[in-house]
Amino acid sequence: MMIGTWMKGAGAMALLALATGCAQQQVAKYNWGDYESAMYNYYQTPATSRAFADKLLSAIQASESAGKKVPPGMYAEYGELMYEAGDNAAATTFFEKEKSTWPESSVLMTNMIRLASSSASRPADKSSKTGDATTPVLSTNAAAANLTQNK
Repeated sequence: MMIGTWMKGAGAMALLALATGCAQQQVAKYNWGDYESAMYNYYQTPATSRAFADKLLSAIQASESAGKKVPPGMYAEYGELMYEAGDNAAATTFFEKEKSTWPESSVLMTNMIRLASSSASRPADKSSKTGDATTPVLSTNAAAANLTQNK
C-alpha cells in the first residue's frame, strides 16, 4: 500500500517536471529598450529630444551587440532626431540602415536620404510646443511632404 502511494506521487512529480520542462519562455523578438516611455516623455516635452536620442541609440546598440534585428522604425526615428539636430550625415547613415534592415520602408527612406543629403536642406524652422525656438520639430511625415512639394 505504501509503495503504491509512493509510486503515484513519484509519477505525478515526474509528469509535472516533464510538463514544466516543455514549457517555453516567450523571448522578445526585438529589444525596444526604454523606447515607449522615452517617446512618451519626448512627445510631452519636445525639449527632451537629446534624452530620447540617447535612449534610442542605447537600444540600437544593445540590439546590434546582441546580434538581434533592430526594431522597425528605430533607425528611422533616430535618423530623424539627428536630422532635426542638423547632423545630416548621421541622419543619412541611420536612414540607410532603416532602408536596408526594413525594405518595406524603402520609398520613405529614399526620400528622407535625399532630403538629408541635400546641402540646402535644413530642418524646418518650427519651434516646440513649449515655445523654445532652439528645439526644431519636424516629423517624418512633414519631411516627406516637404520633399514632395519641392520636386
